[in-house]
Amino acid sequence: MSASAVDDAGAPNTPGVLDSTHVVWEKSIYKNWWHNTHEKASTPLAFSNAAGRFSHPKLPFKTLYLGSDSITCFWESGLGRDLVKRFPTDRTISEDDLIARIEYAVSLNSTGLLLFNANDSAARRKIGARSIACFQADHAVSRQWAHALFSAGAHGILYSSTRSGGTCLALFESTATFRGLASPRLVRQCYEDAPLLASLFREGVRLL
Repeated sequence: MSASAVDDAGAPNTPGVLDSTHVVWEKSIYKNWWHNTHEKASTPLAFSNAAGRFSHPKLPFKTLYLGSDSITCFWESGLGRDLVKRFPTDRTISEDDLIARIEYAVSLNSTGLLLFNANDSAARRKIGARSIACFQADHAVSRQWAHALFSAGAHGILYSSTRSGGTCLALFESTATFRGLASPRLVRQCYEDAPLLASLFREGVRLL
């Protein structure tokens, strides 16, 4: 994906109505992604309107979150987000929780998809986003930008994980995104992911 310019400083601002001709769409997209979901999920790649950075029950679309690696997917999933919210003295996780989380490898054909790279400061300025915080700080503001981009024809947003440093992709539910997603391949349970377990150890997370 294209290199980012230096991040713009400042607090997040809300969007106006975006002109699709002013949006710089990302041209270079990873083909291979990861997804982390609970074993009881209805499908391996279920789009959801659960409250998240770029999703909410009040938004007119559902979202599927993918990550550039399995560790990023873990920290962006509900299980990882729960760990981040806890006090450092309560950084514990059960083996059963890790067994219940499943990692999938996902291929994405981005041909025809309009994806916005929130990591590109020039692209952000083009649409009036004065800071990376528009996409990484307050979720209520991030959702407004997601709605504005969706209304301008976006099929998703590329952004950096604030927890792992990896790259994430929030895909908006549409015929085009369904067409671009290949059948996911089940890789393993989180409990079987040695690099993930090592990262949890480095973070001071204890297994129960």
